[in-house]
Amino acid sequence: MNDWRKVLRCRMSGTRAGRAWMVWAIWGMLGTAFTMEGTTGTEGLGGLGMAALLTAPFWLAFVLWPLFWIWRRVRDRQLWTEKVELLVHDPESSEPFGLEVLFGRDGVRVAVDEVNGVEGLSDALTGIPTRKPDEAAGIPFETYDAADLAAWGVAWLEVHPDGEGALAEFARWTDTLRHADNAARR
Repeated sequence: MNDWRKVLRCRMSGTRAGRAWMVWAIWGMLGTAFTMEGTTGTEGLGGLGMAALLTAPFWLAFVLWPLFWIWRRVRDRQLWTEKVELLVHDPESSEPFGLEVLFGRDGVRVAVDEVNGVEGLSDALTGIPTRKPDEAAGIPFETYDAADLAAWGVAWLEVHPDGEGALAEFARWTDTLRHADNAARR
């Protein structure tokens, strides 16, 4: 079985980029303060020149960060996935059930390999359509749409309302998946 986590490519999240810009601004303020601190009491540009020489790697990284950010935004524009999270159904239960899901531009998807790891599930989901691998979007493996899995879960629970086992846990988990998908689409 291919480990889909190793081949998935994600976009840089907005919170991570925001945190990086905050660090960049603090870096600039502290860097300026430390650079100028060494120049007090010196005549001419000798102190300022020495401070600039000693802090040159710092300032080079400071100048390159916006260029890196632009490169990353352009590169990430085509990628679909924003984050991967473990989605757990009923976390207070003695044995909570959860799978990792992909949150992206237009909703939630689940890797076929992740779902097939649940005992007895690969045969039960044969009628559900899968999305083909999309290298350009950074998802080189098949995925299920959350809406399709949620519809399957509702139908399965109508037929087996008192079901037990891994298949029943998965069917109940699809309700949590449906709520996550609705929240991601807002």
